[in-house]
Amino acid sequence: MRREIIEVPVISEAIRRLGAPTSALVRAGDMLYTCGMPPVDLVTGDIIQGDIEKQTEAAIDALDATLRFAGSSLEQVVKTIVFVTDPALLAGMNAVYRRRFAAGFPARTSAVINPWPAPFDIEIECVAVIG
Repeated sequence: MRREIIEVPVISEAIRRLGAPTSALVRAGDMLYTCGMPPVDLVTGDIIQGDIEKQTEAAIDALDATLRFAGSSLEQVVKTIVFVTDPALLAGMNAVYRRRFAAGFPARTSAVINPWPAPFDIEIECVAVIG
């Protein structure tokens, strides 16, 4: 199976600015794998600050834009991994997550990472199918 790195313009650049040695999106066969998606402004590529609800919306928006760029969508997500800086943030994250994945929840793992080496409180990665 061939692996293809897909450059997603604003999002790939935003992740490069964070200094992470990763690709935003990789395709292998009919599967898409994202990196941990930070809360990125889809116009400027800047990191979005604010409460966990606002950051979760932005991270899911970045996931959605990334998947759509490659011919998929949130509806095609089969697995997510959510990383947060504090377990107290999970309730706020879950409120947004429930609404955004209301069409059917993908399998999910949540992890609390502390200390956190980034200027935001959440990252969400996913695996999705194309089509």
